[in-house]
Formats: sequence, C-alpha cells, structure tokens
Amino acid sequence: PSYEKITEEYIKIRDINRESSRESLKEWNVPDKIAELFDAVGIKNNDRIVSEFFKFYYNVISSQLTIFDDTDSVLGKLKEAGLKIGLISNTIFPDKNHIGDLKKFGIDKYFDFKIFSSSFGYRKPHKSIYEEAARLSGFAPEQSIFVGDRYEEDYLGPRKNGIFSVLKFREGRQYPEPFPDDIVKINSLNELLTFCVK
Repeated sequence: PSYEKITEEYIKIRDINRESSRESLKEWNVPDKIAELFDAVGIKNNDRIVSEFFKFYYNVISSQLTIFDDTDSVLGKLKEAGLKIGLISNTIFPDKNHIGDLKKFGIDKYFDFKIFSSSFGYRKPHKSIYEEAARLSGFAPEQSIFVGDRYEEDYLGPRKNGIFSVLKFREGRQYPEPFPDDIVKINSLNELLTFCVK
C-alpha cells in the first residue's frame, strides 16, 4: 500500500482510540494497533514484522525527545534531600521504551517507582493511577506533591484525590483563562525546590 493509505488508516485507528480513551480513561497502546493497521491496509503480518515496524516508528519519536535544562540538578537535589520520587506518565508506548529514554538522559536513577498508563491500563486523571502512586510511594496522598504541566491530569486530578499539586507552566498547553486564584504554579523546575527542600 501507499504511504498515504497507511497514514490515512493509522489516523483513523489513532483517532478512534484517542476518543475512546478520552471518554473511558482506559489506555490504549500503539504496538497493539499496528497489527490492526496492517490488516486494514492488506499487509500480511506477524509478531516480528509488527515489532520491527514499531521499533522504527518509535526511534523517530525518541530522537526528538529533550529534557528541561534543570531536570538533572533538581532531581538530584530532591534525591539528596531523602525524598521518594515517582514518575506517572500518560503514554501509548511500552514501558521499556520510556525507561530506555530515561536512561539515555541519565535520570532513570532518580525514580523510586514509575507508572506508565500503557501498562497500568488507565490514564490520568483516573483515580486509580493516583491511588497506585500513593501505594508505591508508601505515603498517604496528603503527604505527597504532584508536579506536571497538564491542568486536568497533573493539577486537578491529583487535587481531587487529596494530593497537593503544582502546575509546571509550559507554553502551548491548554490552561484555563484566567488561572484560578488559588493555583500553585511554577515556571521552572528549580522553583519546585522551595516546596520540597528545607
């Protein structure tokens, strides 16, 4: 099939799954949908072909990833302060890919636990993902701080579940206008240290 046909079918499958996930908060993942894509465009497939296709697909994404300049130093200071650090991520890609990216940037060592929605089954702001984070951390929700750059998933979601949350402002994200008066907002990760390190 042509590149255009594959792209057209992929967009259909992606959009259907995005909408379903948005409504149910059940996560989907790309590798499971590649076989469906191949069937839709008439490509005979097997596990090896699906795996190879996904590897090339994800390599393009991985090559474009960056981290904030202060990520390593802030995580290091939080770790030195004896804090437990977790990562909770909405993602349609397998855990191993993200763990590889964290290692590539040298920050995997800072995390005591990681929750990826693709394997957990639900995405933020589903209540269960915050409950699992609290369980893995060993702390009650009210003893925790949640930091993220998405308003619904990283600010309101945790707050509704008893977790103090801090919004990391990021250009291009959708935020309420105007911001609520009581919102706790930072512009750089360094500002997080004022909440966590005494």
